[in-house]
Amino acid sequence: MARLLLLEDDPVLGQAVAEALAHHGFQVRWAKGEEEAWGLVLAEPLDALILDVRLPEGEEAGFRFARELRQAGVQSPILFLTAKDALEDRLLGLEVGEDYLTKPFHLPELVARVRALLRRGEVRPTRVEVRDIVLEVEGRRVRKGGAPVALTAKEYQVLELLLLNRGRLFTKEEILERVWGPGYEGESNLVEVYVKNLRRKLGDDLIETVRGLGYRVPE
Repeated sequence: MARLLLLEDDPVLGQAVAEALAHHGFQVRWAKGEEEAWGLVLAEPLDALILDVRLPEGEEAGFRFARELRQAGVQSPILFLTAKDALEDRLLGLEVGEDYLTKPFHLPELVARVRALLRRGEVRPTRVEVRDIVLEVEGRRVRKGGAPVALTAKEYQVLELLLLNRGRLFTKEEILERVWGPGYEGESNLVEVYVKNLRRKLGDDLIETVRGLGYRVPE
């Protein structure tokens, strides 16, 4: 069960966020100020941090707190919550942390963003081999029978998701969320199109369709 730090001084919003995250199985440590947050950070390892930008300590206290965490060696992924939506604020949020969500927001989107943050922190292999197909994660390269295979960025992301989780079944909705992001609204057959392209380039039997459920790379 993932442990989260929530730094939010608004009691109403903080309570709503904490309850929503707890409902989805997260252990939430809620701090209303920096001093309390530091105590929680030092008390136990945390899997992700959700920080309000505007705190009693200042208009951009959340950004400053995040920098201090990094300087102290805390590398847990950070999601910022803020009402500030100017481009420079969003860029700063992505520079200091890993994600940025503007207020007001929908709680299901926050939950999806947190799950995505946790996935980014997972330890992944650097190389995957399935029959004659080799995927090199660090270089984002794919080879079949020793020859390089040209993939688009999204084709690679779909393939990487399925190969790194070999044997696991993914619904179309899960693939859309992981590759195109939470809340994506686009063509309904997008996943089918990319799976078809991957089969054409890498072999029809690489990706299995489980009718009515989704896709997987068999073990």
